[in-house]
Amino acid sequence: MIVQLRPRRTLSSAFWEDRFLKSLDNPPVIPWDRAPEISAFECEQIRTSIQEFQLGEQSEGRNLKRAAHAYATRSGDWAYLAAMKLFIREEQRHAALLGTFMDSAGLARIQSNWVDSVFRKLRRLAGLEVSICVLLTAEVIAQVYYHALFDATQSATLRVICRRILKDEQQHVRFQSERLAILRQRRPRPLTGTAVLLQRLLFAGTSLIVWRGHRRVFRAARLTFLDFWVACHGKMRAAITVMNPRSYEW
Repeated sequence: MIVQLRPRRTLSSAFWEDRFLKSLDNPPVIPWDRAPEISAFECEQIRTSIQEFQLGEQSEGRNLKRAAHAYATRSGDWAYLAAMKLFIREEQRHAALLGTFMDSAGLARIQSNWVDSVFRKLRRLAGLEVSICVLLTAEVIAQVYYHALFDATQSATLRVICRRILKDEQQHVRFQSERLAILRQRRPRPLTGTAVLLQRLLFAGTSLIVWRGHRRVFRAARLTFLDFWVACHGKMRAAITVMNPRSYEW
């Protein structure tokens, strides 16, 4: 028997604006009064890795705001611009949480990193769709990373932070994936397929870079390269399903 899935509807920009507002109004309860509870060995394992992810989370999102503004002007969907601004604020809160933890653990913050610089340049040169694709690549891999960081640390404070970021990232991936479906809804299938193929290539290359740069965290979490690869691409396949415009009733 063939089971046909009922077409879904995308969540509205107003829904996402409300969702992000509620999230920002309900900050996580972090046990800052406790010591970082992190050993010198564990610090050495995660130091470089957490520095780079903290830097990546703190973008001001100027290009995203500019691209979202241009899209809102064309479409009249001003709630999307508001939602995007709130999304960026939530990402910045992630950076603030990680930064506060790093300060308490004596881990220095960094101001630049070549991977972060490349991603920022890609978004700066691109329009809304490509910017979302680049951002989504980072968001999907971040889900695997923060799960590994949770498993790699014994710090209760850092674990609470990871848990909250993972909760937020799950919604971020859906928010961005649905917007790609909206942007591509009238596009011929071959062009959509080409865009997905290019995104898969970007994702595969980025996955390799992230493994190479953060393998100490993944190994501390007892993830092999194969485990990491399968987890990342499983989450990317799920995101590709959500971004498929043929999955929705328009």
